[in-house]
Amino acid sequence: MEIRKLSEFVGAELVGIDAGEVISQNIRKEIYKAWADHSVLLLRNQNISPQEFVFFGRQFGVPIIQTLSDMNIQGCPELAYISSEDRDVHGSGKRIIRGTSWHTDHSYAQVPPKATILLAVDIPDKGGDTEFTSSTAAFEALSEEERTNLENKFSTHAYQSSRSPRPMAIRAAEDEKRYPGDVTHPLVRTNPDTGRRSIYVNTVRTECILDMDREKSDALLDRIYAHLDQEKFQYRHKWQSGDIIIWDNRSVLHKANGDYKGKRFLYRMMIEGEKPIL
Repeated sequence: MEIRKLSEFVGAELVGIDAGEVISQNIRKEIYKAWADHSVLLLRNQNISPQEFVFFGRQFGVPIIQTLSDMNIQGCPELAYISSEDRDVHGSGKRIIRGTSWHTDHSYAQVPPKATILLAVDIPDKGGDTEFTSSTAAFEALSEEERTNLENKFSTHAYQSSRSPRPMAIRAAEDEKRYPGDVTHPLVRTNPDTGRRSIYVNTVRTECILDMDREKSDALLDRIYAHLDQEKFQYRHKWQSGDIIIWDNRSVLHKANGDYKGKRFLYRMMIEGEKPIL
């Protein structure tokens, strides 16, 4: 197995791994460490079945059973899909481009997923990239005074924040039942696999910083988002069919780009995590 860095702060490509084969315990540990160290892992040319994809995902923990019934894969309850044919089934019927602003998956849950894994099946010739920004590198780049200002603060996360830059799809009743109400998370969280700290925010979910005047809270969140949006912290992935991407929701934010035409179809799986800690 070879590890090739994709950018200065985030991303590495694993070469020499076949996700459809049984992986030894020692190699599984090396893959997991590479993922924790680089936050985003890429494996190319992985032409595997949905069942093999789920089996591979178990190298990183326990897959979460999907609750978005209109996106489920029959026979694989751990999988959902992302498709260029996604439509608003609850209203207009218009095409939906999901995830087009910086976010970390399911931060509205008390225990958000630690990893998200995508497998590209059909990819357009141009566009449809996924971008990642390192919230770990962004935190570490702050001055000591700025880091102190963020530490020991908490924020509220909702299914859809009033500050969200995009509307969210109406979710399934089962998802609402599983994740009722708003939750509170630390503004800076520690990754238990690395001991490194990251800014933990979500442009779609984060409503406000607790114990702050709302105007000051909004202003601070805007500064945080602008800081995270700097290109130096980022890796932009140009998809190929057969790509697997695994990212760490505890240390990166990501967003999709809707600048494409033609068919785009990916499988998605999320891995159980732990409650964010200071």
